[in-house]
Formats: sequence, C-alpha cells, structure tokens
Amino acid sequence: AINHGVGSSYFVNEVQTVSEECNLNTCTDGIRDVVAGRRSHFELEYPCHSPTEQRWYLMRVTRFQSPGPARIVIVHDNVTERKLAEEQLRHNRDTFYNLIQNSPFGIYIVDAQFRMVQVSAASRAIFQSIEPLIGRNFEEILRLVWAEPFASEAIARFHHTLNTGEPYAAPNTTQQRYNTADIESYDWKIERVTLPNGQFGVVCYFYDISERKLAEMKLQEQTQALADLHRRKDEFLAMLSHELRSPLAPISNAVHLLRLQSNEDALQKQARGVIERQVGQLTRLVDDLMEVSRITTGRVHLRKERIVIGGIIERAVETAFPMMEQRRHTLSVHMPPEPIWLDADAGRLEQVIVNLMTNAAKYTEEGGSIWLTVVSSSATDCTIRVRDTGVGIAPGLLPRVFDLFTQAERSLDRSQGGLGIGLALVQRLVEMHGGTVEVTSTLGKGSEFVVRLPSATLATHHSPLATTLATEHAPLATALKVLIVDDNDDSAETLAMLLKALKHDVRTANDGLAALDAASNYRPDVVLLDIGLPMMDGYEVAAKMRLSPAHKTTVLVALTGYGQDSDRQKSKDAGFDHHLVKPADFAKLRQILAGVSEKVKMTGAKR
Repeated sequence: AINHGVGSSYFVNEVQTVSEECNLNTCTDGIRDVVAGRRSHFELEYPCHSPTEQRWYLMRVTRFQSPGPARIVIVHDNVTERKLAEEQLRHNRDTFYNLIQNSPFGIYIVDAQFRMVQVSAASRAIFQSIEPLIGRNFEEILRLVWAEPFASEAIARFHHTLNTGEPYAAPNTTQQRYNTADIESYDWKIERVTLPNGQFGVVCYFYDISERKLAEMKLQEQTQALADLHRRKDEFLAMLSHELRSPLAPISNAVHLLRLQSNEDALQKQARGVIERQVGQLTRLVDDLMEVSRITTGRVHLRKERIVIGGIIERAVETAFPMMEQRRHTLSVHMPPEPIWLDADAGRLEQVIVNLMTNAAKYTEEGGSIWLTVVSSSATDCTIRVRDTGVGIAPGLLPRVFDLFTQAERSLDRSQGGLGIGLALVQRLVEMHGGTVEVTSTLGKGSEFVVRLPSATLATHHSPLATTLATEHAPLATALKVLIVDDNDDSAETLAMLLKALKHDVRTANDGLAALDAASNYRPDVVLLDIGLPMMDGYEVAAKMRLSPAHKTTVLVALTGYGQDSDRQKSKDAGFDHHLVKPADFAKLRQILAGVSEKVKMTGAKR
C-alpha cells in the first residue's frame, strides 16, 4: 500500500526495470489514473526476459479507501503457463486455418438460417465470381452455380442433413454448371456440425475430380479403341488365314495326286517332295498366325480324351520329318515298350511335339542329330525329351525363350526363325495339360527341351494307333457318293480327282444354291462343304440340308479356311459332323470317309 503522491517516481522506475518491453507511458498513466481516482483499477500483461526463459506477468493496480491518505495496491502474478497455452492455442488455430485454406479440397459451412458463413480458398473456385458470398442465402447460391435438376436435389440434401443430422456422400458426381454450361465432376460429402453460437450448421467437403474424370474418359476411349483394333486384328487374321489357306488347299491336293502316281521318275519325286515340304511349312506358318490371338486372349481350349502317346509321337514325327530329311538330320526316336496312356488333347499334344521337333530342325546345322525320347518316369508321370546338336541358345535369351514373339537374332544365312510363336504355344499347351516344360542349352552345343506331363499310367490296352492306321490304309468297304462344294475351282477339282482315284463317286458345286440342288438330285453320302460360298454360305446350306428328311443321315464335313473356335462352334450348331481346316489333313479325311463307308456297308443303306 502506497500513500497518495508518495514514491511515484519509484514505481515508474520499478516498472521500467521489470520490463523494457512494457509500454512505459501506458503503465505510468494507468497507475496515475488509479492514484488520482479516475479509475478504480488497472491491469497490464508484460513479458520478462531472462537468459534461459521468458516469463509473463499480470500487473493489477487497485485503489482503495482507508483512513488517512488514499492508497493503491500493485500485485504481480506469474501468468507464463496461461500465456504459453494461449499462444499454442492461437498457433494451432492459425495452422489449422492455413491448412484448410491451402488444402486441395474445398470446405464451406452453411448455418441454421441456410446462409453461407465460411468458405475455404479452394471452395472459392466453385463459386467463382459470386459476390457477396458470406451471409448470402445458400439456396440462391446453388441455383446460380448448378443447372437443374441437380441444384434442387442438392438443396434438398442440405436441408435434410441440417434437420436430421444424417450425413450424405456422393462420390464421382458429374454435373453441368448453370452459368457456364461446363461439365465438372466432384466427390462431395455433407455432415451436420455444431457452430460456435451453439446452433447446427452443415459443412460440405468436396474434391474436384474433373481432370481425373476426363483422364478416365480418355482412357476408356483408348481402351475401346484398342478393343476395336484387337477385334479388327482378329478379323484380319481370320480373313488372312482363309485367303492363304484357299490356294494352299488345291496345291496340297495336287501333291497328294502326284503321290498316287506309281510311274513318277526320280526328278518328279524330288519336285513333289519340295512342294510337299513347302506347303507344310506355309500351313504351319498360317496356323501360328491364328494361334497369336488364341494365346493372348486365353481362347485355347482342350478337348481331352484317353489316348496313348505312341500314336501322337508317330504322327508328329511324320509331320516334322520332311524338314529333317531335307537338312539330312539323323533322327533317333526312343519309346518304352509299354503303352503310355494320357488324359490329353491329342491334336494339341501333337502340336507341342511338332513345334519342338521343327524348332530343333531349324537350329541344327545340316547333318546334325536330333533325339526324341519318351519315358514313363513314374507311375504317374510321362517325360518327353527333344535334344539336338544345333547352335544352342544364348544365355541372355534363355530366360525369355518361351515368351511370345521371342526368337534368336536373325542373320542373312539363317532365315528360318519363324514367327516367335511356337515355343510360347508349347508352354501354354503343356501348362494347360497340368505339365511343365524346361530348356537347357549351351551355346554352340545344342539344346534340350523337357516336357513333363502328369496323369499318365502304364497299361497294356490295345493302342488305337494301330486301329487308326489300319483304317486309313484298308480298302474301302463301300465306295461313297461325295459332293464337293467349293467356290475355288482348283480346290474342288483337285479334291474330286483325289477322291475319284480312291474309287469314290464325286460331284462338285461352286455356290450354296447349286449345292442344295445337287444334294437334292444326287443324294450324297458325304458332303465336303466350304463355308465362304457365294449366294448362300456353308452354314445356311448345312442348316437347310438338316431340315430335309432326305439328308438326315448325310455326313456333313466343313472343309474351310476358317478355323477359329468360334467357327467350329458355328459349324457344329449348323449341323456339321466334322470340321476340317484347309489344307485338310488328307489322312483325317480318308479316315472320315472310311468310317462312313463302313457304316454304309453295315446298315445296307440304299444308294
């Protein structure tokens, strides 16, 4: 307690000593006002610095009456903790505010009176130049931004959340602006919140995904374009296959005709062998082209049955041997004495072995050796090995040898590299059979491919190969009436010549309508029918023939350049009994005819 008017300079000096940062005039004026009775009290917060810390004090100056002169009381309170807490709270608030203002997503708040009360910086872009914004009716704002019916729908959503507290989320929303007609996309969500005044409001969070949506649309367009390109590629390959197979068919037929001649001299035999080998090579290239889309789209399907592997090996060797013979390779085939039975697709498994053998022949120099070995390694495994003395595979290529379109580097003196499809197809087909394929190789010292197939059992059943071969080479039980329908004159005529040489009675037609007329008058046992015909395609011809009681038992064989799975399914649906792809395997065709001939003989069908 200080007497009035006493020690004023002392207090001024003391305040100055306590803190040089204090507003000295404000402090002394406040004290004098209290002493003079112009106010009852005075408060001042001031910092106090020391070498190690900063402290804050609260000075309270209070005047009170007492007997004698007026007195004042000055109290200094340490409020450092409170001050630091307030500073931290202010810092957190500023930090949070800056985060909200600078965030990539927008936030705005609508109060209980449906007025806009707060808008983040990112939200300003959506409202563009609408002014005033704060305090304006939110329904009016929305109708200025969005076109109907979205504006009314959004207003109703906000009212519902404000009244019920039920949140609402709308991801991936694309709408049109009212004021610019622009199309924009947003993820947005609204929730009810309690505002500082204690009333409810609605906060909206949204994120502009317009650029992402545009990118997705472009990606979708590109995906669709790629799908269309893929479809057109498949259509092109199918048409290319058909166009390539059509001329191959009469050439192949002509080669078979030459083979039937018993008086050919050595030069003719050599020429025929060249044609036969090259036709086989072209046929395999066309087949490989068609396998590309099947491999990449997973449309390779197996038709499994119980088969003995000996027959498959024999047919594969017969197919691949002409190339080895041409290059004067020595082929050694080793088979176990017991039959090995497999649950497999005979055609696809034959394709695996043919691809491995032709691959060995391609990369083995003239006069080299190739070994084909089949063993039953256990009661449930079958192992097929194809080894050669060829150029081998470079170490860098070895890990990728089964990848699609992978092949050894070509040079001018080695142009038989193929299309880089064969080994990829081998791996895919083996894996579909539940097996594995591996390769080992040393550059310059040859390669060995090892195929392991499961579900093989040793058995002593009669091999179907012997039956098949006997059927193929046995004399016909009965000559057949065969109608050949093909718009390619060379293909129809050469095939007719072949079948006539086998003692069949043959007629030809070159379009769909002529085929129906010929079938009605001729009453054939077998119709070899092309699919791509003028006037009426082969599917329609087959379907119409199946409707006629006269052709209920006629065997229909599709003989066509179209060989995709979808083509085979169409021919089956149209009523075909068999589907052969040009140039047809003549042994298979003879087998079909032999079966029909035997059936005609046994049933005594009227001719």
